[in-house]
Amino acid sequence: MRIPLTILLLALPLTLAAERKDSIHVGKTGIEARFIPAQTLTLDESARSWTKTKATYAVSIQVNLTPVKNGFAQDYNYPTFAIGIRHNFNHGTTMRRDQAWGEAQPVDYTSKLGDFTTLYGTFSRPIYRSRSWQWGYTLGTGIGYTPLKYNLRNDIDNEYIGSHWNIYFTAGIYGQYRLSRQISLKGGIDYSHHSNGALARPNKGANYLGPFIGLLYEPERHSTTLEQKSTTESMPFIKHWYMEIALGGGGKTLLEEWQQTQFNTPQGAPGYRTDKFPFYGAFSFHTNLLYRYARRWASGIGIGVFYGDYSNRLAEIDKQWGYENEKHSPWSLGIEGRHTVFYGKLSLRMGLGYYLYRHMGHSATKEIERPYYEQIGVFYSFPRLRNITVGFNVNAHSTKADFTELQIVLPVKLTHH
Repeated sequence: MRIPLTILLLALPLTLAAERKDSIHVGKTGIEARFIPAQTLTLDESARSWTKTKATYAVSIQVNLTPVKNGFAQDYNYPTFAIGIRHNFNHGTTMRRDQAWGEAQPVDYTSKLGDFTTLYGTFSRPIYRSRSWQWGYTLGTGIGYTPLKYNLRNDIDNEYIGSHWNIYFTAGIYGQYRLSRQISLKGGIDYSHHSNGALARPNKGANYLGPFIGLLYEPERHSTTLEQKSTTESMPFIKHWYMEIALGGGGKTLLEEWQQTQFNTPQGAPGYRTDKFPFYGAFSFHTNLLYRYARRWASGIGIGVFYGDYSNRLAEIDKQWGYENEKHSPWSLGIEGRHTVFYGKLSLRMGLGYYLYRHMGHSATKEIERPYYEQIGVFYSFPRLRNITVGFNVNAHSTKADFTELQIVLPVKLTHH
C-alpha cells in the first residue's frame, strides 16, 4: 500500500481562500450518481512488466449533506459531506509473468484484478462558487471488499491485492454546473486507491486514475442561501497551545517474508509463493506540542517511540540471506512534525518524522525503508470524555505502508490568548 501523495498534497491546503457570493443558493441535501472510466496505474517498473491490460471503470451513488449552521462550515466555504457506495469493475486489468522471476515460475493462465464494492465517505470543499459554477476538491476514505485476491489457484500474478477487505482512499478535483435549482452536472478527475495497509501480503495496492461525470439532484425544499448564514453561529475561536499524548496499537505483515517466499523459495518447497503470512504486532507512543492558530488547523512538533515485535524475525531472515553483522532492535525513536485539520469532532492528522534511532536489519536499511517516515489518519473526538480522540492511522516509508494502527489521543490544553 502507498499513502497516495495526491491525498497528502490536497490535505495540506484545506484552508485555501475561496470566493463566496452571499446570494448563492446551496442545497443542504442531495443524491449524486457518478460514472468513472479509468486506468489502473502501474507505479513501478516491475508492475509495468507483468501488467498486461489496465482498463477499469466504476459507478457510485452517494447521499450529500451540506451543513450551513456552524463556524466550520463557513470557514471551509460550506463544504459537502457524502456517504456512498462505489463498485469498481476491475477485470479489465490483467497480469501475467512470461518468464521466471527468481524462483517464481510462470503459470499457464492470466490473473485478474478483482472487482471492489466500497462503502465510503467524502469531504468536498468548494474553492470557487458562483450562481451557476462551482470548483473544488474532494478527499475521502472507506472500506472495500473484493471476492478475488492473490491466491495460488487462479490469481497468482495479482500482486496488487492480497486480502478480501481493504482500505480505500480517494482524492480529486471537480467542476459543477447548475442546470436548474435542483439539477447539477458534475465532472472532474478521480484518483482512488485500495490496499490493506500492510495487514496482509501481497500489498502493492490498486491505484486508479480517470475522469468522471456525475449528476446531482438537490430537492428545492432543502435549499438555502449563503447570505442567510453569513455570520458564524458558534462561539468565537480562541488560539491556544496544547499537548497530545497518543497510544497506538496495530500490526503488519513483513515484506521481507513476501520476498523470501515469492522469489527465493524453490517450486515444490514449503512456502513457495504462499498466501499465508504471520501477523506481527506494532505499537507506538507519541507526545506532541501543537499550536492551534485557527479553528480548522493546528501545527507542531513531537516525539514518536515505536515497538515492533518482529525484529527477531528480521534477524533470522538476515542470517538466512548471509547478513551476519546487521543490528536489530524492536525499539525506534523519531522526531516528528505534525499538522492537524479539524472539522467539528472530525480531524485529519498528518505527520512527517525522522528516525533518531532505528535498527531493523539489512533489507529495511538498504531497500525498503528511508530514515524518514510519514503518518496519516482519520480521527473522531468525544467532548464528553475530555476530548479523547480515537482513529485509525497508517505509518509509512516513502508512502509505502509499514503498519496500520488504532490510536487513542488525549489532548491537554496549556495556554490560550
